[in-house]
Formats: sequence, structure tokens, C-alpha cells
Amino acid sequence: MEELDNQRVLDSFMGGALNLLAEKDDLNKINVFPVADGDTGSNLASLMQAILDRVDPNTPSVNMTLNSVATASLIGARGNSGIIFAQYLNAVARMFEQGEQNALGFASSFEKAVPEAYQALLEPKEGTILTVMRVWSESLYERFLKEGTLEKALIFAEKKAYEAVKQTEFQLSVLRKNQLVDSGAKGFYRFIEGFTDTYCNKEKKSVLTNRMSKPTMEFSEVEYLTEEPTHRYCSEFLLKDVQIELPFLKEHLQSQGDSLILAGSKSQLKVHIHTDRPQEVLKELETHGTITHQKVDDMLLQFSVTKQPKYKIAIVTDSIADLPKEFLLEEQIHVLPMNILNDSASYLDKYTIDSSIVHDKIKNNQKLSTAQPSIQSVDSLLSFLEDKYEEILVITVSSKLSGTYQLLKQRITARSMAQDRIVVIDSKLNSVAQGLLVETAVQAIKKGDSFAQVIQTVEDTIARCFIYVAVADIAPMVQSGRIPKGLGKIAQALHLYPIVSLSPEGEGKLSGIAFSQKGTEKKILKKVNALLKKDQIEALAITHADNAPKAQDVKKRLAITPANLTVNVVESSAAIAISAGVGCVAVAGIVKKEDNA
Repeated sequence: MEELDNQRVLDSFMGGALNLLAEKDDLNKINVFPVADGDTGSNLASLMQAILDRVDPNTPSVNMTLNSVATASLIGARGNSGIIFAQYLNAVARMFEQGEQNALGFASSFEKAVPEAYQALLEPKEGTILTVMRVWSESLYERFLKEGTLEKALIFAEKKAYEAVKQTEFQLSVLRKNQLVDSGAKGFYRFIEGFTDTYCNKEKKSVLTNRMSKPTMEFSEVEYLTEEPTHRYCSEFLLKDVQIELPFLKEHLQSQGDSLILAGSKSQLKVHIHTDRPQEVLKELETHGTITHQKVDDMLLQFSVTKQPKYKIAIVTDSIADLPKEFLLEEQIHVLPMNILNDSASYLDKYTIDSSIVHDKIKNNQKLSTAQPSIQSVDSLLSFLEDKYEEILVITVSSKLSGTYQLLKQRITARSMAQDRIVVIDSKLNSVAQGLLVETAVQAIKKGDSFAQVIQTVEDTIARCFIYVAVADIAPMVQSGRIPKGLGKIAQALHLYPIVSLSPEGEGKLSGIAFSQKGTEKKILKKVNALLKKDQIEALAITHADNAPKAQDVKKRLAITPANLTVNVVESSAAIAISAGVGCVAVAGIVKKEDNA
């Protein structure tokens, strides 16, 4: 039986990563499915860069190489295609470890890993990365059984994958309409193209190994504190190509917090700091180098929970839920940050980027997109919560708008967590409407309701929630795929401003139009005030994307005095600022039950 050369396998993974990275921009241009937001290339590139940066070039065995690649993929995975790819690579590593550790076992592990890649999505679709992944994996294994050599099997499987990519144009209507192949599918093909080329061309070995000569730097685990921290956030950043002398960088950062540590060199540097302003730390670091990875933990929340959880039930949500920061800390709400991406970096929503920073970056012509939380952040939080609470309730942004719901479900299954202890609810909402649903869950817990009663209350409330968004500029909604490009062009040509809402299924929809943002605000106020005057609203909230004066003005014009409601005005997540546009204002509420109306 053919044996495996670990260095050859390692170099082949690096060759695949480099080949995909070179195609990033082209992959972004053809990204129209599942949403035409032009970031599939960037999402896959994030995963590939993590492999290049974090896989140890000195791993002594194929088994360790596969595990190292799998771990790196969890850190770098972004977006649907990235999450699928990471699931696949992790399954490959596990299957290889459990089977024969030779060339046959190597080929077999790819084929056995395919079902787990399909499980990464709530509704897997053929004609996507999944199809090409399956075709390549099956072809590789079947050809190896016939030929007996990995080289021949790889060459054959690559050709089959190429044919499968071409066929994606005809498998999904949106691809057929645009005469494009699937972006994720093509990205996977570019990876295995580079993998095959490197494996079959040993001369590339030394070049790739030299690119990986930097030592790997890891983030620290959760810091267990015995005293209440002075600053709220433990922040860590990895930088490469630092353009300032380290003593001067240290001086620049000292005023931002304490526990400052700089480890490494100018070629690759790890920065650790306890701060109340991780966004400001990141702003400073961005001027001196390229940030490749970052991690921010809410130390005050972790300290208070470790000392004494306020409730027996943990509430978890994602950063798209717009809630006051004080409420999150007071009620011990755990938030998974969405990832905000641009061409060169990834940011953590509400921790290292907010709507004002989004505004600045857009003014500088930077293209931004969103992706669900990383697998690593999900696993880390679940691990922290497991032994501190009796039950865990997770309320996610609408599954029609993000893969977060499916990611949480998948990771809970992968960790074999008890299904009666942890429940994930698809809010079918976003922004402040999602935030109001989280508040409803907290109120039910405060009443002393059982876990089952809290779940029932949340599920019953979803259908009574509404949100109306007055956008300041329709272009971001067209660019993010929230409004079809054809309809968007017509609206832009006619200078129309839409009122955006959500359908009962949690999909974006148009609920009206006007000739100005002021006009959309007027229509929204008319809708909401009609309900207020009839005393039909039990909760109300307002959010804005870097437009506080406008949000306060909208609040003043709401007829909330008769209803005796407290209305919070909060800044929106960076994710909302990107999808709905900077300057937007949204009003969300919960309608009373009919028998209470």
C-alpha cells in the first residue's frame, strides 16, 4: 500500500491555499448565491490565510498536519462557504485519525467527510460548493481504488471537479439567469487545483515551506479572574509586517488600558491588552501593520458569571440584536460577535467595529461585508457556559438572513450537548426587534418561569414583533443583496426610498416607499402611532446607524406618553449599518396579545 509523505501533503495544502487566495477578487465578482453580496472570495480567503499563517511547518506526521489544518480552518472560517469548508476539513482530519493512516486512508477520509459538510447548512443545495466537494471526494477515492496511486487519483478527480463546477451554472436558477458558475464551488476547485499541482510537482516544495517559516502564535484561553477587572475587555490581536519600532508602539498603547503585552517581532506580533476601548486599540494598530486575527472577551461579564450567575438559565444572542450595553452586563447576556470583513481584515461586530467606524471606512471606499460568528468563538462560549448554567437558551438573528442559527445547531450536535439543556430559537427577526425578543426572555426568567415556559413565551412573541427601517441610501441594500439589483436600480433612478421590514418567515421585504428618508420616517411613525394610540404595543425600541440626532427626533414624534412606555435608543450593529446603510433609523415593537388589546 502506498505510503504518505507528510511534507508533500503539507506543501500541497499550502499550494491549494495560495491558489485560492490568488483568485479571491474574481470569486467575489461572480458571487450571486445565496446572496449577491460579493464576499465569497474574501470569506474563503480568510480560511486559506489562517491555514498559511497558523499551520506549523514542522508537523511530524500526516495526522498532525490534518489536525493543524482543521484547527486553523475553524479560526479563519467566514461565511457559508468558509463554514462548509471548515466542517469538511475537520471531518477529514477526524476520519483519517480513525482509519488507516496511509494513502488509502487519506483518500477515503475525504469521501467519508462529505456528509458532515452537507450538515453545515440548514438547507443544503446542489450546484454549490457541496456538489463539487462531493464529486471530487468520491472521484478521488474511487480512482485510487482503481489506480492504486494518489497522484493519478488526484489528477483524475481534479478533472471531474472542473466538470462539476461548469455544471453549477445550470443547477440553480440564479446562476443560470446570470450565466455564472457558483463562486464557492469555483473556490473549492481552485483549492484542489493548487493542491493537485503541488502534490504532483515536488519542485514547489521548498518555495511553499519558506512561506511558512514564521512561528505560530496562539490566542490565550479565557482568563479566570479572582478580582473584578479594572477594564471590561481582554483584547488580543495578531499583526504582521509591523511598520513601527515595538517600544514606540508600546508607548502608543499604554494609555488604552493595562496588562499590555507585546510578544513576537515586527514580522509577526501578538498584542494583549485589557481595555474599555478595543475599537480604539484596533484603530491604532491598523496604522502600524496588518491585523490577521483578533479576539475580544468581556471580562466583566465573565467575572460576574464565574462569581455567581444571576439566573439558572443562560441567554445567548448574536451581535445583530441591538440592546443597551448596560442591559447586557446587568442581565448577563452572552453575545456572539458577527464578523465584519473587508479585503484585508476581519473585525468583531460591536467589539472592534461599530456603525461610526463603518461610516468612516465606507467614506474611504472600503467594501465591507458580514459573516456569522466563527466556529471557534461559538465553541469557546459553549464551553464557558456548560458548567455554569442549568440550561442555555440561544436566540439568533433570522436564519433567512444569516447562517448563525444553523451554525449553533451544528456545533451543539458536534459537541454532543444535551438537547434538553440547550435550545436554539430562530428569532425570524434582526436588530432591535431581536433585542426586544431577548428582553422578553429575560422578563420571563425573572418571573421564575421554567425553561420550557421561557421557550414557549419567546416562540409565542416572535409573531407579534415588527420592525420598520427608514434607509438613508438604498445602495447598501442593493449591494448586500437585501433588495434585488433590478428593483434597486429602478428605485435609485426614481429617487425612491424604501421602508424595509421582515416577513413572518424572517426575510427582508419592502413595506412602503417614499421620495425621501423623511418621507419614510413619516410613514413609519403613522403606522406605529396608530398602534400606540390604541394601546396595542407592549414594548418599543429605536436603533440607528451613526445617526443619533435623527433617532432622537423619531422618538420625540412617537405617541408614547399615553402608552407609558420606556423606549431605548441604541446604536445599531455594524452588520445592520452595512446591510441597511449608514444613517438608517429603525423602529421595532411588540404588539400586545389580542385578548390584552
